[in-house]
Amino acid sequence: MDAEALPAAGQEDQKKEPLRIVLLGKSGAGKSSSGNTILGRHEFKSDMRVVRVTLHCEKGDGTVKDVPVDENGKVEDVPVSVIDTPGFFELDRKEEIMREILKRVKLQEPGPHAFVFVVPVGRMTQEDRDTQTLIEAKFGPRVWDHTVVLFTHGDRLEGKTIRDVVAESDDKFRNFIRKCSGGFCVFNNNKPEEQTQVTRLIEKIQTLVALNGGGHYHNDLYPEEERKIRKRQEDILAERDDEIRCKERQLEEHHKDKELEIKKRALWRKEEENARLAAEKQRKRIPDNWNILIRTLCVLVIVIAIILCFYHPEEESTSNAEFPNPDAL
Repeated sequence: MDAEALPAAGQEDQKKEPLRIVLLGKSGAGKSSSGNTILGRHEFKSDMRVVRVTLHCEKGDGTVKDVPVDENGKVEDVPVSVIDTPGFFELDRKEEIMREILKRVKLQEPGPHAFVFVVPVGRMTQEDRDTQTLIEAKFGPRVWDHTVVLFTHGDRLEGKTIRDVVAESDDKFRNFIRKCSGGFCVFNNNKPEEQTQVTRLIEKIQTLVALNGGGHYHNDLYPEEERKIRKRQEDILAERDDEIRCKERQLEEHHKDKELEIKKRALWRKEEENARLAAEKQRKRIPDNWNILIRTLCVLVIVIAIILCFYHPEEESTSNAEFPNPDAL
C-alpha cells in the first residue's frame, strides 16, 4: 500500500494522518459554509446570501467525531485538514486565483486525499461547467478519480431525495456525476449541527481513498505543462535558498514567537508566489522562441525556393556548348 495511505482502523497508538480535503467550485456555491460544517466551527468567512466572500485560499484543521468504521456500530474520530478556495471566475482574477489554488494544494503535501466539488442543489450552470473545464485543464483528467460531488442548500430539496434530483437532471450533469469516482452527497448548511451529513461525507471520502489504493492526488497526475512549471518553481526556490534563509534570520532579529511565525509564513508565501510567476514566464518564453525559430526557417525555405526558381543550371550548360571556349580551337 502507498506509504501515504491512511492508518488502518484501530491503530489508536499511532497518530492518524489527517484527511486532506480541497473544496472547489464556483463563487457562491457554499464552499466556505461547507468547510465550516465539516470542521464543526466558524473557521471560514461565509454568508449564504453573498456571492463572493472568499478571496484567498484558507486552511482549517479539525476532527470529525464518531465516523462509522464497520457495520457493527464501531466509530472513530477522523482528523481532517480542509482548504477553502475562491471561485475560479470571481472578479476577473481567473489566472491569479488558479495560481493561488495550485500553490496552496502544493503546500498541502504530499497531496490532497480528495477534492470536493461543491455545487448548489438545482441545475448546473454554465459557470459550473466552465469551472469543471478549468479544473481538468490545470489538474489533469484524473482529478475526477479523486473527487466527491457535494450538493449544498439541501433545504431546497422540497421533499425529494438528492438521488431524485440527480436522476431528473440533464445528461451532461449525470455524466459528470458518473465521472467523479467518489459519488455525491448533500449538505444542509442551515443545520450544521446535523453531524450525520458530515460523517456521511467523510465515509465517502474514506471509501474513495480506499478505491485509489489508499493514496492521495500526487504530482505525477498533473498535466505535463503543470509538472514542468512546478519543477521549475522548486528549482528557483532552491537557487534562492540562501537568500531566503538570510531574510528569515533578519526576521528572527526583530520578531519573536507567534509574530515571527506569521512573518515567516508571509515570507514563504511571497517567495512561492514569485517563484511560480517566474516559472510560468519562463515556460511561456519557450514556445515563443520555438515560434521565432520556425518563422525564421520558413523565411529561409521561401528564399531558397525563389533562388531555385531563377537558377537553371541546364541553360548555363547549353550556353557554354553554343559558344565554345576560343582557347580550345
